Amino acid sequence: MKPPLILGISGSRTYDFIWRVLNGEFPVSSLLKDGTHHDNGNENEFQMKKLERIYILLMGTNNLGGGMLPSPTIKGMDASVRTILQLHQEHFPDVPAAMIFNELLPRRDDFRAVKMCPPRCKNVEKLEPYQSFTRAIEKVNRALPALADSWRKDFPNSRIILLSSLAKAETDDVDDAKQNNNDTSVITCGKELFDIKDVDEFDEYMPDRLHPNAKGYELWSRCLKRGLDAIMMR
Repeated sequence: MKPPLILGISGSRTYDFIWRVLNGEFPVSSLLKDGTHHDNGNENEFQMKKLERIYILLMGTNNLGGGMLPSPTIKGMDASVRTILQLHQEHFPDVPAAMIFNELLPRRDDFRAVKMCPPRCKNVEKLEPYQSFTRAIEKVNRALPALADSWRKDFPNSRIILLSSLAKAETDDVDDAKQNNNDTSVITCGKELFDIKDVDEFDEYMPDRLHPNAKGYELWSRCLKRGLDAIMMR
């Protein structure tokens, strides 16, 4: 298996990510030419052999951190995913697109939120700042299940897994939450997506309250593995 291609750049936002993948960063060469993947005969398993690649996306927090409001952030996330899926469809029309989309991770660097006003103000006339990013992140994450459904509808030759926190599910209608918990296209990870109420425990995984440390990445990797397992079995 070839090593992953990592396109994350510090401070990158959805609009420059779109520019980058449209201007050379989207790889088009086959990753399976070495023929190292083999079918084990299980027709119900989504074979890696049948995939060109798996896209894992986490984006949007830099939009919010740069002063952008949730609505345009959501639009940027939507446009980014559609750009990837469209490029995949053009270059690999006979191969399913496989994508794991991670909801926004929580961030508690509240001092940055306070400094965002202006332009990102709770009350623009009074220059009253938001005290944290929490409500903005929750608004973005609540929009993701419907977005993922629209991606699946518009790109039917795709396998899309949404990694979600239990905190998000708890804000949904009870029936919707039950439906999400029974839907293998949505993986709820709870603590593995840093849904941690205790501040001291949260800081053990995100010391700067924005970026995971090594212990945090190990915790998060458990959720990513669940997403990979799900997408390989679809």
